[in-house]
Amino acid sequence: VMECQLCHKKKLTSEYPSNPLSEACEHHHLLVCLRCVIKEVEDNYQCPVDGCSTMIDADTTPLWECKAKLKQLTFDYSDRERAQADEAAAAASASGGAGLLKVNLTTLLGESLVVELDSSQPVDKLKDRVLQQWKDRSKNKIKLLFNGEELSDSQSLASARLSSGCRVQVLFVLQELTPDLTEVRMCMSWGWPGGKDHYNYLDTACFTFSALPGSAPKFLHCIDFRTQRQQGRHEIGAAISRIYDDFVRHDGESRKSMQDRSSESSFTVWPQNLDRLRAPSGKIRGPRGPLVPVTHLFFVVFTFRDDTNISVFRNPQLKVFDQRDPQTPLCSTNLNPRAKGLIVCLLSKPGGHGAWQVTDVGQPLAEGSIREYKSVRQICADIIDRQRL
Repeated sequence: VMECQLCHKKKLTSEYPSNPLSEACEHHHLLVCLRCVIKEVEDNYQCPVDGCSTMIDADTTPLWECKAKLKQLTFDYSDRERAQADEAAAAASASGGAGLLKVNLTTLLGESLVVELDSSQPVDKLKDRVLQQWKDRSKNKIKLLFNGEELSDSQSLASARLSSGCRVQVLFVLQELTPDLTEVRMCMSWGWPGGKDHYNYLDTACFTFSALPGSAPKFLHCIDFRTQRQQGRHEIGAAISRIYDDFVRHDGESRKSMQDRSSESSFTVWPQNLDRLRAPSGKIRGPRGPLVPVTHLFFVVFTFRDDTNISVFRNPQLKVFDQRDPQTPLCSTNLNPRAKGLIVCLLSKPGGHGAWQVTDVGQPLAEGSIREYKSVRQICADIIDRQRL
């Protein structure tokens, strides 16, 4: 057992690289665990051993060997769930499909509900139970996923290969971005507090992540008003803007309506382009690193003033528009938590295939602001992990 020099956790020797990452490294062994080696190289493109300044390409063969070795050491719980589901389906088939199942329904916020149904009942009955618990939802906007696959309403629980104790992911989908929606606008709007204070407003941001199967979610970039402000389109802001301009763009500073005493801030998204969106996974000012697919985009709002929360604004909403009909929203949802910030929604492809979907999240934020994103990034990563259960 050895202690990792970076995370300071004691781990077995099998959890460390067998060889240096480069012939230029002067040390013989790495006293840094596989997880820390991979993270350090992907973030900083440098050997993580103390005192070694050798630059390491994230695509180098030794690093891929580290990833392969780590994967062999990591148990995939989804494999166990699939095996249990197969056994349960076989047992249900042998007994004519009869029997009670306890199913754990979980949302992106970590809320859960255990329901008990006969295995011969259709999946549609699970949605009925969801509506009993979350009464403000619409049944046709609920999607249920098991092992990354969407469940069909008409199939039975047994034929869906559900087993007692299994977890089914509940998604509240606001809008599916079908191929005909070539350009959409994600608009956050609010009425001024007291109808007159237009100096108190909401800031909006989009956080992008790459979360490939078998790897931890990796935060990439934050897109906000600073990446689009004309005077600020330089250095890091300009670099981010160039990466995302044809995919998702912050539309600039909030627009005010003196007549309605309201404001709005929006993003333009080109759904048909998102499958091609690739972004650097390292520091944007550092060496040019490998490009990774962007798989998750979170849309977030924060209060500008630290002494207020979102509930002081009149009728704060998210509305999604087809740009061909900018006056009629495709969908909308209210934003009214007593918090300083809110993760409003998630744009992703559940299971990694099909159409991109705008999924309602509604995660209140007690910490984080337009000036400090670190805590919000971690909450977003946790939501991705729950989505992949």
